[in-house]
Amino acid sequence: MDRIRHQIDAIIRFLKPNMEFINCHMVDYLTEQHWKRFVPGTIQNELQTVGEYLQAKELFWGQFDPSCDEHDRFPGVKNFIENTRRYRLGGSEAQGVALSLEEFKEALSDCRKETRLKMTELMNMKKCHEVEVAAAVVASLCSAMASASHGTGTKMQDMLVIDAGDGKGYLSSRIALEHGIKVLGVDCNEANTSNAEKRRERLKNKIPKAVRKSNLEEDAYFTTLVKEDTLDSLYRTATQLIDFRTNLIELAEEYFPLGNHSTFCLCGLHTCGNLGPNCLRLFHQNPTIKGICNVGCCYHLMLEQFVVDEFYNPTKASDNPGHGFPMSTYLREHHFALGHNARNLASESIERACANRENPSDKLGFRALLQVLFLECGEKKSHQVGRLKCNGFVDYVRKSVRRLELMESITITEESLLELEGRFAAELEQLKVFYLIRQQFAPVVETLILLDRLLYLRECGYERSFLVKLFEPIVSPRCYALIALK
Repeated sequence: MDRIRHQIDAIIRFLKPNMEFINCHMVDYLTEQHWKRFVPGTIQNELQTVGEYLQAKELFWGQFDPSCDEHDRFPGVKNFIENTRRYRLGGSEAQGVALSLEEFKEALSDCRKETRLKMTELMNMKKCHEVEVAAAVVASLCSAMASASHGTGTKMQDMLVIDAGDGKGYLSSRIALEHGIKVLGVDCNEANTSNAEKRRERLKNKIPKAVRKSNLEEDAYFTTLVKEDTLDSLYRTATQLIDFRTNLIELAEEYFPLGNHSTFCLCGLHTCGNLGPNCLRLFHQNPTIKGICNVGCCYHLMLEQFVVDEFYNPTKASDNPGHGFPMSTYLREHHFALGHNARNLASESIERACANRENPSDKLGFRALLQVLFLECGEKKSHQVGRLKCNGFVDYVRKSVRRLELMESITITEESLLELEGRFAAELEQLKVFYLIRQQFAPVVETLILLDRLLYLRECGYERSFLVKLFEPIVSPRCYALIALK
C-alpha cells in the first residue's frame, strides 16, 4: 500500500498546480486568453506562428512513434510531453503497479483459460477485441476461485458470474458460450435487457458456423453445445438493480433454479460512472462474491465527494448513488477533488488521438468565437449551446442564435462573421495545439482515478487485487481492469 500512496502523492504534486488548466472551459479559450494563462512559457516562446503550430501538432501525434524522438525542434514541447508521461501508468512515477495481460495470465497459469472460438458476428472490431480478452480473464478468475476454495466443496459448476451493466450481453454471452460458466446479466434498463435477449436468440443461429470456422467440430464441449442448444441454460438476463442489500443466492435460485450457486464472480465491462466504484464496494461488502473483474468508463458521470459539480445530472446516477471519487480512505482524508472537466478529460484517449492524428472538432473553435461575439454584442449571460450540425462558422452562429432564441440581441451580417473568423484564424489553429497540450493530462488523471480504486481494495485487505491492462488502448481506450480475489 505504501508504494501506491507514494505514487498517488507524486501525481497529486504534479496535478495540483495544473488543476485550473485541466478544468478550464474551452468555450472561454479566446475571451479568457487561455494560451497566455495556462501554457508553459517555454512553449509560448517556441510556438508563435501558424506554421509552428502545425509543426508542433506533428510532435504531439508522434509521441508514441520512436522515430519521432529525433525531432530536434521545440525542446520545450518535447520536455513537457516527456514530463507528463512520467505520471501515467507505466511511467517512472507510476511504475510496477499495473500488470500486463501476459503477466496476469502468467500469475494465473494453473487456472488459465483461453479464447478458442472465433466469433465476430453481431459485434464491431472494438467489441470483439474486448470480449475475447475479458471472457477468458473472467473464466480464468472463476477457475482461480474454484482452486482457492478447494476443500470447501465449491466447484466450477457451483459458480455464477454476475455481469453488472450487462447491456446487450456481449461479454456475458461469450463467457457462457465459450467456457460453459453460468452467467446472469443484470441491467437496470429494461430496453438493454430486451436487446440482450434478442441478441442471444440471434447468436444461437451463429454458433454452428463459428464452431466450423474455428475448426472445433471435434471438440466435445462445442459439439455438445451445438447439439443440445444449451446457451439458454447458461446465460440469462435480469432487469433490476443489484445493491448492497441484494441476496445473490436467492437471485441465483430465481434465475437458475436447478443450480446450487453460492459463490459469485462479479464482472463489468465498461461500467459507467458510479457503477464501477459501487461494484468494488459490493465486492467488499457481499461475502458471497469471491472475485471481481471491473473495467470502468465515463468518469465524468461519477459524483465526487469534495467538489460541487454544476453539470452533475442526478437522474443519470439515480441507480448508483454515493460518491465515485475518491474511494480510498487516503484520498478522502486529503479531501482531494478533481472536477467535472478533469474527469471528462480522463475519458479521452491520447493513444487513439495520436494514432489517428486527430484534431479537435472545428466546432470547438466556433464555440470559442461565438463567445467573443456574445461579448461584443453585450450578451453577458453564459449559454449552453449543446451539439449541433453545421456547415461552417456562419451556419454555426445562425443555428446557435436560433436555438438560444437570441435573434433580437445578436444581429450580425454574414460579412461581419467571416471577418471575425478571419481575425482569429491564427488563434483557432493555436487552440488546436492548446487542446493537445491539455490532453497530455488525460492519462495522468485517469491513473489517479485507477490508483484510488486499487488503493481502496488494498485498504479493505485484498492483497490479491491488481490493475491489469487488458486491451490495446488504441482499440479500447478504457483498457485497465480492477481484478481481485478473496
